[in-house]
Amino acid sequence: MTELDNNTLASLLNALPDGILAVSPQRTVIYANAGIYDTLGLSPEEALDQPLWNILRDHSLLMLLDKTGNESFLTMETNVSYPRKLRLRIKIVPLAEKEGLAGGPAALIIFSDISRESSSARDRERSSKLETMRLLTAGVAHELGNPLNSIIMKADLTSRLVGKLPNSELKEKISRDLDVILSESERLKRIVEDFLQAARPLTFRPAETDLKKICLDCLEVLEPELHQRNIVAQKRLSDVPPALLDSDLWRGAVINVLRNAMEAMPEGGIIFLTLDTKDNELILSVRDNGSGMSEDVAQKIFDPFFTTKQTGTGLGMLQIKRAMEAHGGSVEIKSRLGKGTLITLKAPLKRSATHALNPPQ
Repeated sequence: MTELDNNTLASLLNALPDGILAVSPQRTVIYANAGIYDTLGLSPEEALDQPLWNILRDHSLLMLLDKTGNESFLTMETNVSYPRKLRLRIKIVPLAEKEGLAGGPAALIIFSDISRESSSARDRERSSKLETMRLLTAGVAHELGNPLNSIIMKADLTSRLVGKLPNSELKEKISRDLDVILSESERLKRIVEDFLQAARPLTFRPAETDLKKICLDCLEVLEPELHQRNIVAQKRLSDVPPALLDSDLWRGAVINVLRNAMEAMPEGGIIFLTLDTKDNELILSVRDNGSGMSEDVAQKIFDPFFTTKQTGTGLGMLQIKRAMEAHGGSVEIKSRLGKGTLITLKAPLKRSATHALNPPQ
């Protein structure tokens, strides 16, 4: 093979998005293309002539390849956290031994980033679940709605009548039972309403809105509950410009995130609420020092019906995600088990035409 052929082959391999390593029988790196920078976080020069174990900086990937050999074709997938969180597909391609090629590569190891592919598959699964939910909810909610309203109305009326009876042990027992019937019926009604809300197409009504005021209003609404749970809300709310937002969607999202934070701290704690702008984007962050969640749970948090709460419907985070996506924004979650959770809501800072033409002095 001529020098030109070698250069051409190297250029072709470097143009591939996949990371490719050629390794010796002892798994020393003989060749590395440019693609390994994105998949393994190191340059080809750093990998060359190094044992494979010295260059793999992700523990899970290291453990996975430690269990495999160079002798047979193999395809496997794994999650890695270095150089960033990725889903990798690894292929091991053994190279036939030929006379006169002593010291040549024994196998190719190909690393493909399939994070987007996995994300698309998860999105399709969520959409499928959501469509199923829509079909089921319409019928179920209709069948449950009227009987529930009747139960609540009759229980409330009966409770008032019992209240007029002379005091007795029987009266107290009936009152307690009626309270249970009312509270459980109301809870079931809220669950049905949650399902209906998630199943309906999202209505988006943007208007010039002060997001800081929405945050303050939500904290005021939740103040009695925060006090009761022994939770302190520390806020750092910048004076962000008015923006075209759906105030109802944002109000629901903020209260939902704050309630999640509160429920993660049954023994009390601190919630940090931060509002600011960066790169023409509204950024609202809610951080708690509660129970946190594992990486596996965090990845499923937007799935319909997935919940870690005994009384949850698994639709709250899905609603928040839908609200942010309606604004062209996103939701980000960072959490560590036992350390707390940070949820960040982001949306473009869109201004009204009037405001844009007349900026504040």
